[in-house]
Order: sequence, then C-alpha cells, then structure tokens
Amino acid sequence: MDVRGLRVTFPSDGVALLELDRPHRRNALDRALLDGLPTVLRELDGDCAVRALVVTGRGGAFCAGGDLDAIGDMGNEAPRDARERMTREFSAAGLLLDFHAPTIAAVDGAAVGAGMAFALACDLRIGSPGAVFASPFIKMALVPDFGVTWLLTRAVGAARATELALSGRKVAAEEAVRIGLLDVVADDPLAQALGRAETLAAAPPEAARATKRLIAAAAGGGLAEAVDREVAEQIRAVNSPEFGRRWAEWSRAVRGSSSRRMETGR
Repeated sequence: MDVRGLRVTFPSDGVALLELDRPHRRNALDRALLDGLPTVLRELDGDCAVRALVVTGRGGAFCAGGDLDAIGDMGNEAPRDARERMTREFSAAGLLLDFHAPTIAAVDGAAVGAGMAFALACDLRIGSPGAVFASPFIKMALVPDFGVTWLLTRAVGAARATELALSGRKVAAEEAVRIGLLDVVADDPLAQALGRAETLAAAPPEAARATKRLIAAAAGGGLAEAVDREVAEQIRAVNSPEFGRRWAEWSRAVRGSSSRRMETGR
C-alpha cells in the first residue's frame, strides 16, 4: 500500500482509515494517486479483517478533484488510450461503492469532481461546517466523470443533479445536509466517523455484506454502465476546441495566481 500521497492506518480493531495526503494541493489527484488508489482499495477490500473503512483527506480538504498536470495531459491521448486509462482510474469510485464493509466519508473542506464521487460512493457522509461540494466540469467544457452522474443522481435526484452539474456551483455544508449530499455536520467529522466506524465494525461481517448487497440491488441501475458512458463523453469533450481554449485560459490564470502568492509570501 505504498502510494505517494496516500496513508492507510488501522486506528482500531476492524477499522481502516484511508487518507489522501497532498494537503499542499488540497489533496488533488496526481498521477501517483490516480494509478495507485484502485490497487489500494482492492487490497483493503480483500482484507477480511477490515470491517469498516473511513475515507478522508488531510490538511483541511477532502479532495479537490484532478490535479492540474493530470488534467492537462488528457488532451494529448489517443481515444483508445484515454478510454483504457479513464476506465482504470474511475474504477476507484466503483470499488468504494462495492466495498465489502461499511464505508464512511469524513469530509472537511473541498469535495470537488472526483472528490465528490469518492464521498458519494461511501455509505455514510459526515462533514465539517466548512465542507463544500461541487461538480465544476461544465466550466471547462467537460462532462462529469468518476461516476458523478450516477452517484449524484442517486443522492439528490435527477432534477437537482442536473442543476448542480450544469451550473457547477458550490454547495456548502448546510445545503449539503438538506439535499442529501451529507448525512450530518460535525465540528470534528473524522472523530465522529471513526467512532461510528467502530460501531459498524462490530456488526456481523456476513450480515453487513448481505445488507449492503440488498440495498444496492434495491437502488437499481448500474454505476459501471454510467461510468462507461462518462468515459465516452469525456473523450469527446477533452478533444473539443472549447476545452482546449478554456483549459489554456484557466491554466494560465491558476499558475499566475500561484506565482503571485509565492512572490508575496502569501
């Protein structure tokens, strides 16, 4: 489980804690995380000693989505290579959704793009007062990915999912609870998540697995099919002139802002 930018610990009996650890980038997913996260999740899923999983981000952010460098590389791929890569990377959300044991997201700060997908793929979501959700793909002339279309629709319904995806607006903690993105707000979401995980870890493992399977079946539809559709649409979007234009403008603005902060020490 040695993946740069990722920590896995076992804080109590039966409980695994998975932490994204790139706080200087608000835990945005770089190439190491995109490649390594599915493998780590499979290893944890295959460990019968893990009876509950808590997912969080370190340093005041849950996950700000894809790192700038990882996003910028997307336009240089052949469609076939892009499909293989995206399918592999996006599988992280499905692995969380289908995890054999109960999963809890402790959300502090930004849960954006893929970060939103990871939070929504968990069984329970506990957020801080500063938790913020967003699916801003549309602002870059892209479509949601990592299963966001399916996960968001499951959480808030089709009409609200459409509004959030097409506006790309931010949803703060209070509204997130009201519409179903969060279950509860707590001053220390990680502490509450770990406490709840201990309770869930005490459940009979086979019964817990069966319960999750029954609830998933009752929900209907399929995340895998939604992800496959997203991959096809994202390949088209990444190769569009509009994405190229917006990416160039946004990248210049972000990097310029970062340079100014470094020069002023702020």
